[in-house]
Amino acid sequence: MINVLRKSYVNFRGWSTKRKLLLIESDDWGSIRMPNREVYNLLLSKGLPVDRSRYSKFDTLESQTDLERLFETLAKVKDKNGNAASLTANYLVANPDFEKIKQDDFKNYHYEDVFQTYGRYGDAATIKKLIVAGTKENVFYPQFHGREHLHPLRWLFSVNHCPNERLCFDHFAIPGVPLQCAPETTKKFLATYDYYNLEEKQFNEEALVDGLKMFEQIFGYPSKTFIAPQSVRGEHLDGILHKHGVLYHQNGQQLLPSLEDKNNSAVNKYWGYKNDFGMLYWRRNVTFEPSKNPNFDSVSSALSEIKNAFLFGKPAVINSHRVNFIGSISEANQADSLGKLEQLLTKVVQIWPDVEFVNSQQLGEYMTNTRK
Repeated sequence: MINVLRKSYVNFRGWSTKRKLLLIESDDWGSIRMPNREVYNLLLSKGLPVDRSRYSKFDTLESQTDLERLFETLAKVKDKNGNAASLTANYLVANPDFEKIKQDDFKNYHYEDVFQTYGRYGDAATIKKLIVAGTKENVFYPQFHGREHLHPLRWLFSVNHCPNERLCFDHFAIPGVPLQCAPETTKKFLATYDYYNLEEKQFNEEALVDGLKMFEQIFGYPSKTFIAPQSVRGEHLDGILHKHGVLYHQNGQQLLPSLEDKNNSAVNKYWGYKNDFGMLYWRRNVTFEPSKNPNFDSVSSALSEIKNAFLFGKPAVINSHRVNFIGSISEANQADSLGKLEQLLTKVVQIWPDVEFVNSQQLGEYMTNTRK
């Protein structure tokens, strides 16, 4: 009941529409987490609690097979206009260059672009073709999530001072779970745009500019939408984002950086809120995370939240991370999630035959044109 009231409050406020729009926003594409099952098993055998997080247990760089299976699932269900379901893939465009960091004796951070990473894990050219085809069919639409899904300065500090983090580094893993090290070595480093001091703040701004430029170079167009990793960001980034073409914030729930608020308190923006740069906000109001608990009825729960969104005239914005759709470490995880995704989409078009599938950029453009 509490969750229903919370969702109703989110959906009641701000801009609304009579159209039943549905989109999937999915974070973490392009980033490294756990390289493969062998590394996972090795770290687990060394006593590292990598089994305590679904991200370190299931998540890894997407493969050709992962993309093909996801695209096939999305294409199975069509809306009233004959359009397949669309997943906005929020991308990290770079990963640590482990070899260069090691060659530099761990003194400085080095990184590679995501297609260099694809090349080390598989066939980068084939994945590029798949992404281009998926974008053309609007089943897979890349947008910007950050340069990396980590704060490089903090992560490198942890690698230098935490033996367990160095062990992960040696196997190209970034599990992001507590590794029984001293507290000062385990400050949050997955929240890319968090900062404890002005040096980190400046570093974040420079990395953001670099990442936005890389995104356009890699995908051939500027990202119009943005969501920060773990939703932590300061509003000092808005001017940079806007200058580089970002017009929309995907999630109006923003967590403040540590220097601004040590508790990372939330600042909530309502549907259609417009900041000083004219950037529009919306809210993710549906959760679909089957990998979090395979025994939970994620389909029925999501359908209930979609119903609530449409009741208040809001698009259904489904929050569903990449980890749900990855099968390299656990095919069972992928099969369960994709099966439930197909069930969800099939029931959506049955219950709401006038539903329309869009991506995040399309939602932003529609809101801009209809906002009073």
